[in-house]
Amino acid sequence: MKVDRKYSLILASNSPRRKELLGWMEIPFKVMGSNIEEHSNEKNPKNFAIDIAVQKGEAIWGELDFESTPHPLIVSSDTIVVLGDRIYGKPSSKEEAREMLLSLSGNEHKVITSVYLKAKSIKTGSDISRKFAIETDVTFSPITEDILGPYLEGNDSMDKAGAYGIQGQGLLFVESLKGSYSNVVGFPLVEFVDEMRELLCEGVLEEKLLWRSKFAMN
Repeated sequence: MKVDRKYSLILASNSPRRKELLGWMEIPFKVMGSNIEEHSNEKNPKNFAIDIAVQKGEAIWGELDFESTPHPLIVSSDTIVVLGDRIYGKPSSKEEAREMLLSLSGNEHKVITSVYLKAKSIKTGSDISRKFAIETDVTFSPITEDILGPYLEGNDSMDKAGAYGIQGQGLLFVESLKGSYSNVVGFPLVEFVDEMRELLCEGVLEEKLLWRSKFAMN
């Protein structure tokens, strides 16, 4: 059997936003969404988000057939919203979405997105991985009922941490942000590329600009 000396990129997420953002790299990738129960005992918000991302990635890693995909590169991610000591995930109902948004109304909060990368090294055949989390400060304007009511009538609040997405109708609430915009969308693209270069090149500086050549392109 011919040995495949290229990495196969796999996105461990069904998020259309992460799929779109990862697509900007113009590298072919496969989507394998993880359906784990998102629970962590970590209290620190960044560690919480990283733990969930690792769980998602490891769940998909355990499903892989390394005969057909000898050098996979798994990318998993998780986004949370944090206000004070409260961590907001996705709301379970429209009522919970309303409560989340009203608590964020007029306040500055943090959006944290974690990323986990795991690969089967082409050089050594061993497992290699990296994990990180990026934080962005977002300030909401006061949310009035004439804005909140119509927003909750749609489904935009139900599949996003904190019940809003900055790339859609949720922009009605966002007064300002400090930090990465793509992080708030759900995937810190600039930081991801940096971490991926480190992983793929395994510390070889002169290879970092050649990272595209390390992927299977069909």
